[in-house]
Amino acid sequence: MRSNTRSADMRSKDQRQRPETMRTVSVSDFEGLAPHLAAWDDLAWHAPQRIPNLLPAWIDAYLRHRLGPNESWICCFAYLGDRLVGALPLVVTPHPVFGRARPVLYTPYDALTPSGDIVLSADHATLALNALLGEVRRQLPHHLGVDFKAVRQSSALWDALQSGVDGYVLREGFCPKYSSLAVDGDAEAYFAELKKLRSNLRRFRKKLDGRGTVTVELLRGEDATEAFLPEFIALEASGWKGRNGTSIADNPRVVAFYETLVTNFARQGRWEWHTIRVDGRLIAAQMGARCGSGLMLPKYSFDEDFAEFRPGSLLTGEVLRDAFARGEIDEVNPMSDGEAHRTWHMQPEGYLNAHLVRRGPVAAVLQLPRIEAWSFYQNVVRPRIPPGLKAAYQKFRRRGERKPRRAATSRLSTNDAA
Repeated sequence: MRSNTRSADMRSKDQRQRPETMRTVSVSDFEGLAPHLAAWDDLAWHAPQRIPNLLPAWIDAYLRHRLGPNESWICCFAYLGDRLVGALPLVVTPHPVFGRARPVLYTPYDALTPSGDIVLSADHATLALNALLGEVRRQLPHHLGVDFKAVRQSSALWDALQSGVDGYVLREGFCPKYSSLAVDGDAEAYFAELKKLRSNLRRFRKKLDGRGTVTVELLRGEDATEAFLPEFIALEASGWKGRNGTSIADNPRVVAFYETLVTNFARQGRWEWHTIRVDGRLIAAQMGARCGSGLMLPKYSFDEDFAEFRPGSLLTGEVLRDAFARGEIDEVNPMSDGEAHRTWHMQPEGYLNAHLVRRGPVAAVLQLPRIEAWSFYQNVVRPRIPPGLKAAYQKFRRRGERKPRRAATSRLSTNDAA
């Protein structure tokens, strides 16, 4: 008996010392995703980026409602033993000339999903990324490359890309800076630094109080459900986006995306609604999505009849003050960058666009020249374009648009309704 026990102990010790093996799994249907969702959600929730776009609840809404014509998707997972160390959702898009025979891949990213970052375990990021890309090459052997848009500087992906990726040439490009605000300090000290803005907010609130009973609601947890979404959509459609035909309500696919997104997050208690009402009338509303200790503000809208009172600025002030008081939140991130963010003393942060081009003659001919030209424009040409010329171009693009009435374009607003 002693001999058998000793042998069992030795086998157990050998198993503990044996290095865990990396394995990869690929799925391309929602049923196949189900066994991986809990581990993916946990890895993304605790990732340093704190961006809700990383969470499977967001990716689910994207894959269901945001794919273009002839696009499909695949999601690869890397496990070290039983531990998930990387998740790579990819959209498979046809090459503009050679179609699906030579597809190009990109992580979910568009105007409604402002980061194409992915989640990797920090202690095995390079190993996980190479394993994931190896799986991609096995599943899609003729793809020309993989694009990652707006990778946050705190992302483990950034470090993994810099460490080198087997089988690909890396090209980096300019990415618009997003701004965020740390809210783990002293709220009174922060608002004291706002100076003129702080006094303006008091003045606007006093004027608004003169219009009726003002109610501010910051809903979260079980109080923030998908039931409010139609009211938010109606508020946005009543303003300049509705007049321009670019509101959520004008695009059934966008409506479906937000219905799925809000439902997914609300079921996990990670969605928020921020509102201001005057005598029960909704005059400002904002979405909020949680990821770890971060609060993202994806979209905002207001009633233009109350624009002179700067309802967006008033709502932002309420949200930020509340965020400072919440121990579980240390960052507010609108995932955009504008003049208003400077007003609120939000800090710009670097993001990276990364393009991986397959090594080999085919990709060198079909994909690399396009990426090289794009990279040259973004890194060399674009930074040298005079600001006045950029402003003139933006004005030309927006010709014919019917803008917000009165003070709706105030610099004090956190976001437009885009």
